[in-house]
Amino acid sequence: MSDSILLVAGEVSGDHHSAAVLAELLERRPGLKTFGVAGDRCEALGTELLAHQKDLAIIGLVEAVAKLRFARRLMKRLVSEAKARQAKGAILVDSPDFNLPLARKLHKAGIPVIFYVSPQVWAWRSRRARKLDRRGAAILVLFEFEKRWYEERSLGGKVHWVGHPLVDTALAELGDHEREPALPATRPTLALMPGSRKGEVSSLLPVMTEAVKKLRATRDLDIVLIKADSISEELLDEASSGEFRSWRTVAGPHFADLRSADLLLVASGTATLEGLLAHVPMVVLYRVHPVTFFLAKRLIRVPHIAMANIIADPGTGERTVPELIQADANPERLASEAARFLDDPGLSLKTRTLLERASLGLGPPGAAVRTADAVERTLFGGPSR
Repeated sequence: MSDSILLVAGEVSGDHHSAAVLAELLERRPGLKTFGVAGDRCEALGTELLAHQKDLAIIGLVEAVAKLRFARRLMKRLVSEAKARQAKGAILVDSPDFNLPLARKLHKAGIPVIFYVSPQVWAWRSRRARKLDRRGAAILVLFEFEKRWYEERSLGGKVHWVGHPLVDTALAELGDHEREPALPATRPTLALMPGSRKGEVSSLLPVMTEAVKKLRATRDLDIVLIKADSISEELLDEASSGEFRSWRTVAGPHFADLRSADLLLVASGTATLEGLLAHVPMVVLYRVHPVTFFLAKRLIRVPHIAMANIIADPGTGERTVPELIQADANPERLASEAARFLDDPGLSLKTRTLLERASLGLGPPGAAVRTADAVERTLFGGPSR
């Protein structure tokens, strides 16, 4: 059996999280080889891509149907390659609609499976938890409440809380920024994070663009667009009708830009946790295919869409930041909600305080180290360091 691991990270955030863990593992095991599905960051660390994550990234249930044939072919190839290379195991990152069926095939083939970034079984389709328990050698969760959820159902034996890797990213990026004296702002800064998937950006950036126009009609604003690695400038140009060329665009490290912003307009997803760690007030947008939303609405068991609100909720169901869902995610509502923060310093300060307090729930630094420890215990019998 070789020191190779199958890695499947079908989302941009999964590629980022996996890259941090992979860097830690490679320090300990320089001969380790990884192959599978990931993005640019894992590829830069030597992962052999059998498919790029952008080919697998999807938004919802209905959107997944269009890629079903591709997914089946890819799944078959991944299992075949894992067996041919005698992989030590597989690390499957989020993307449950692809990774759970893949895990079943890998488990049957005798290849140990680690689920990293556990699917949100606590929010919807909770029956998947037993499948995770049966098919996984280890389940690594980012949030402490997730481990408690599994334990309450007598499924906690394989579950390890490793903390959230964004804590380390924020600490690294904000370190120098926090030590620098703040420059006086000439006008408010509005940050935009329209998503990491083409469908998200095509749906949400036009709404953000029109809202920006409405806000700028009555106030001076600096606009900063945070560009995901997976999104081309051509798509941004098209979705913003060329407006983005007059904005400042940031690709790569961006926590300092978020911390400096007065407000963030953001697609629901991991990006709301970045806003949480930056303590920046935000308005969250969520739009999917109507059928996807119809089905999800009947399955979801939590009162919020945004992870930032889920983490910040003390149990009352109260939202710390507004969520604009489906038809409500329109330019008029977005501009109205944004204006509330821009025109009310007291509301902004209160929201920043609540977000800062909630960010402590993401755990201490060192998530990549703890995750690498868990991988080594599961696949190699114990940490090598």
